[in-house]
Amino acid sequence: MPNTIRFLVILLLLLSQTSLCADNIFAPYLTDKPPKIVEEISKTVTDGVEVTKLKFLNRHIAQADEDVIIYGILARPAKPGKYPGVLVVHGGGGYADMVEPAVIGWAKRGYISFCQDQPGICNRTKGSSTGPWAKLKWSTFTADPDATCSMLYDGVAAALNGLAMLRSQPDVDKANIGITGGSWGGYMTTMISGLAGDRIKASFAVYGCGYYDVGSAWTARLEAMPAKERKQWLTHLDAGRRAPGIRSHFFVTPAADDWYFWPCAVMATYDRITSPKNIAFSPNDSHRITIPGGTSGPQKLNRRANRTYMEIVWLDYYLKGEGKPFPTCTAVGKPTRKGDGIEVRFKVDAPLPIKSATVWHSFGEMPWRNRWWEKVEAVEEKDHVYSAVIPVTETECPINWFGLVTDERDITVSTIMQTVDPSAVGFKPDERRDRLFAEDFETRDALRKWQRPYARRYKGAKHKVCAEAAHTGKMGLRIQGKMTVRCDGIRGEALRRSGSKGLSLWARSPGGTDFDVLLMGEAPNSLRTYWAVRVKNPGPDWTQIDLPWDHFKLRGKKEPPFDMLSPRLGQLRFTTPEKADIHIDDIQTMME
Repeated sequence: MPNTIRFLVILLLLLSQTSLCADNIFAPYLTDKPPKIVEEISKTVTDGVEVTKLKFLNRHIAQADEDVIIYGILARPAKPGKYPGVLVVHGGGGYADMVEPAVIGWAKRGYISFCQDQPGICNRTKGSSTGPWAKLKWSTFTADPDATCSMLYDGVAAALNGLAMLRSQPDVDKANIGITGGSWGGYMTTMISGLAGDRIKASFAVYGCGYYDVGSAWTARLEAMPAKERKQWLTHLDAGRRAPGIRSHFFVTPAADDWYFWPCAVMATYDRITSPKNIAFSPNDSHRITIPGGTSGPQKLNRRANRTYMEIVWLDYYLKGEGKPFPTCTAVGKPTRKGDGIEVRFKVDAPLPIKSATVWHSFGEMPWRNRWWEKVEAVEEKDHVYSAVIPVTETECPINWFGLVTDERDITVSTIMQTVDPSAVGFKPDERRDRLFAEDFETRDALRKWQRPYARRYKGAKHKVCAEAAHTGKMGLRIQGKMTVRCDGIRGEALRRSGSKGLSLWARSPGGTDFDVLLMGEAPNSLRTYWAVRVKNPGPDWTQIDLPWDHFKLRGKKEPPFDMLSPRLGQLRFTTPEKADIHIDDIQTMME
């Protein structure tokens, strides 16, 4: 009888796995059988690294009776031996040759590494792979009649084939395989880790995640798809839905203001990962990680070979057994009221001393891409528990916060994103303290707060915070040439509740031009709305300019999707024309 029961249990498990496999459109690629190499383009040895460039068969597309051929690069130490492996996945607009320095860089560090073009996110003109996608009118966001009819399907299949290619190398230690990538490469890191399960031991994702429908640059695009097609895409091609399959040690470094991957989508993905995991939010960053160990300083390394310092430490620890583990940072206890603020706590487990501990907070009603995160220092209490007090002004608005710590190696980790409601810890509506928008450009982070819109480039134009532009104090903003400068963190909710009448600023225009002042609001699906007012040439001398709210006019739409002074407001902009030389200082909220 016990044997019969055991047989039935095994049979049910097999049937269940077969059913899951049948439902998984990537089932043909979930083995260690490598794809067929159709061409070996070259093999060279330079600086102790052997580099092989090749093309392999990804699949045959019956609708066009045409093969998908993928270009890839394999690199290994020239010295014989057994080595761990790293799959490098490029980001959006990237291609295999672009990340060749990373593939070679990992080989120089004692890994066998592989990368490949990934259709759907690959640069169509610079990539070296071929397929009938244009003929079939397939794109990244198509899934009609099913998700195999998407360029992205071939991108994921190419990365899975790349993993099989890597794991099939006779000198690869198959028990120690890692994967890393940024942006759409972070998506691909998550996606492949979820599909490959225990075939990957360590994963390092920069920015990218899944759950694009929860909050991302592509939410509106998904909403525009027919419902059936959208369901196909989300079910099969969304990395967040694959996250429960992750078995690797997983690390993700989200930018807290990322243009593409918003914290709500990152957290939805992260919550579904059940394997050992860790995270590091980088405050006031969009598609970069400026916390220690991130995409810039303080370590000196080849940034083309490695996007971050932390990815090296992470993969070396889990795949080579070198170094020490990352610290962990976990929120503990319930937030409590402390005077005019909320005290929060987090616990740190760290193998090495912690040199910095902070809490970053922002108002939770705002659009994610337009937050300005503020810092408070955290104090160590006992048993490695740190506390910090977050000031409260808007008693009826939620607050998002996360703890952030850096150890003596410049490895940085954070808690997951937290939310606290001031009313839940005893704050009353009548305790609200109006915090009015004001900027005099005197703070050290003023230039970081006033930036170009994400990814914009302006030929011959520039802006800076400098002393010569100051009306009062020592510093002011100067904009030269045709460009836009934006400031995140202006809050429609606070402006409305305070009864404010508009904005006031001081300006002068030695260049003799007008300029525009804009307010920007963003809907949860990423679509933006602008209100603008033209400021006539103020002349070469400092002039005070008042801009009542009713002077701002809606741009490009018949009806606004939300009120201007609403929780959706998040950004103030200055837009200047050709030959502009505009000086701005002392921006503040008008109350009368």
